[in-house]
Amino acid sequence: MRFIKILFLLALFVFSILFFSQNNDVLMQELTLKLDIPYAMTLHSVPLPFGVLILAAFVAGSLLTMFYLIADKLRAGSKLRECKTRMASLEQELNSLRNMPISEDQPYGSEEPKEEEN
Repeated sequence: MRFIKILFLLALFVFSILFFSQNNDVLMQELTLKLDIPYAMTLHSVPLPFGVLILAAFVAGSLLTMFYLIADKLRAGSKLRECKTRMASLEQELNSLRNMPISEDQPYGSEEPKEEEN
């Protein structure tokens, strides 16, 4: 599995290099972002190369995904600890029931029915 991951990352890296080298003219064009809030204000960014905006979007998406996966892993870890604690208590209960002495009273299935008085 590790070999496949390394091959996938290598292919992604090569295709990224090809993409950026073949589209260098387009990616170096400057772009100014604008946010127009009606009846309030208009905000403008400094002119940024298009490639920087693509890279920033990729990094932001990667960070958000990483935070989501970390939160999910922490949640799964706490659930696993809870289940292990419950399993240990149930195993302890099972062992205590196994070690109970067998009484010589009547077994459960062999009770004789009582006659009702009239």
